[in-house]
This record gives sequence, structure tokens and C-alpha cells, in this order.
Amino acid sequence: MKLLYKSAIIALLTACIANCDGQSSSPNLALLALATGNPSGIQFSAVVGDSHATCEGDISGHGDSHSSSVVTIQHVAGVMPIKLKDLRFYVSGFELVDQDDNVTTLDIPNTGVWQYSGVTLLDFENGKGSCSGTAETNNLVQTSVENKTYKTLRFTLGIPESLNHIDYSVAPSPLNISGLAWGWTMGYRFFVGEFISNDAATLGNAAVLHIGSAGCTESSGVYTCTNSNRTVIELTPTGGFNPFTQKVQFDLKKAVTGWDISAGSKSCHSMGAMDSANCSLVYPNFGLDYSTGNAGSTAQTVFGIVSK
Repeated sequence: MKLLYKSAIIALLTACIANCDGQSSSPNLALLALATGNPSGIQFSAVVGDSHATCEGDISGHGDSHSSSVVTIQHVAGVMPIKLKDLRFYVSGFELVDQDDNVTTLDIPNTGVWQYSGVTLLDFENGKGSCSGTAETNNLVQTSVENKTYKTLRFTLGIPESLNHIDYSVAPSPLNISGLAWGWTMGYRFFVGEFISNDAATLGNAAVLHIGSAGCTESSGVYTCTNSNRTVIELTPTGGFNPFTQKVQFDLKKAVTGWDISAGSKSCHSMGAMDSANCSLVYPNFGLDYSTGNAGSTAQTVFGIVSK
């Protein structure tokens, strides 16, 4: 009976999309997506190598590198296993490019919780186990999208400058989270990724990676930053991207490629010269040049497109 009822609703909505207003409309697409259990928008997931990024239990994060005779196990920042502590980041500026190079700028509506003024917070920690964040999680950028294959998905990892220096204590959600605000720059952490080693030989060694604008100063209430540190992620997978059948995958292991915490903890807080030794090793993974805060010569490797 439930299957018949669901099928009837889907058929009704499909007919309405085709005939109710003579054209395909975003609200109808959203209703159909809801009825089929496929929320309208851009879905994300988070992994550590071959393992899901999860707060409860150890993460092995083994890689899939092979030699002719044996499997080469690649550790995460030189240790194995790890425990996740935090993984949250802000995204904005979403665009889809079709096969004819037409660019569609996606409307990211305010949702009252995860989205505000075109910014979405993606949250992969649930405050349990080794994680110290919040119980709520979010892996979806809610927006109306068509069930079609695009050539390119483009978005920015970060908060626009126009919102970056507002007072988080009175800001709307999701810009009101103290753990993602930086008091010393009156700005936000665009990206927060933290984990600790649970390897018996290096127990407790930590990796802390925080990306946000740097070199920020204020004059008469106006902030300027020498290093934007916003990276534009452009994904053009072979075969294209269909938001109904594919999602964006973030790999924390690839984000910290270049770090080895087996000999001691490493951290990057995007604090200019004092952080250069560690930050400059991992910024290229995001497609950024640490010295300038702009796009670097190396393409980002942390985001990719995978099947749902």
C-alpha cells in the first residue's frame, strides 16, 4: 500500500511538472525530489582515504596504492589509525556549467539553520566519540537543480568578504557558531579539520587545519585582508556531473598530504609567517598558494565527484 501510494504521488507530481504550468519549474522539481527521497540540491560526503569520516571509533583511512606484488598501505599524515575531532566547512558561490558552456548561478535559499545569504555550512561531525562539535550534521546544499548532466560544478570554499567580518554573536545561523569564528581577525574559519593519532606509538599527536582569511586589519569599521585564502573549486569529471545521481566527495586524507604527525603534532591556523612551515605544505592540496592566499599553480585534490 505504501509503495502504491508513493508511486501515485510521484506520477501526479511528474504529470504536474510536465503539464501544470507548461514548463518545468523549480518548485515542482523540488517536490518531485522530496517525493522520490532525493532532496533537491548538491550532496556532499566526507572520507579519509577509503574510510568514512566518522566521530565514533577509529578511522583506518588506508589508501588504495598498489605495487606489482604487495598492497602499499598509505597512512594518514604518517599515522594509523586516527580519531576525528572536527570536520566542518563553509561553501558558497555555486555554479553549474552545461555542455554548451552556459553558466547557471544557483540560488541558495535561507533555511534558518544551515544556509544564509548564499552560504552553506557542511558539518560532518556529530559531537560524539572523539568529536567536540555539535550534535547536528549537514551534508546538503539545498537548492533547485535539474536532473541533467552538466559539464562543470564550481563553488567557493569560504564565506564572501561581505559577510566575513560580521559579529557572529548576533549573526543568523549558520554564521553564529563560535567554534567557527576567529576573534583575532573578526572573521570566520572557512575550513576546520582536526584529528588525533590513535597509533600506539604516537598516541595523541594531533593534526589541526584551519583555513580562513589572513593579514586582516580594521580601520573605522572597515576590514581588509592581505590573504583571502578562498579557493574556487572547479570539478569537471569525465562524463559530467548530474546532481541527482552524483555527489561531491571531500577527502581529509588528501587535505593533509604533506604532513607527518608521527614525530609530533602539526597545526595550521592561517596566521601568516608564523604558520608558513606547516600551512605551505597543505595549502596546495586545496589549490591555494599560502604566500599570496590566491590560486596556486597546483590543482586542488581534496574534492571530487563520485556516485551516490
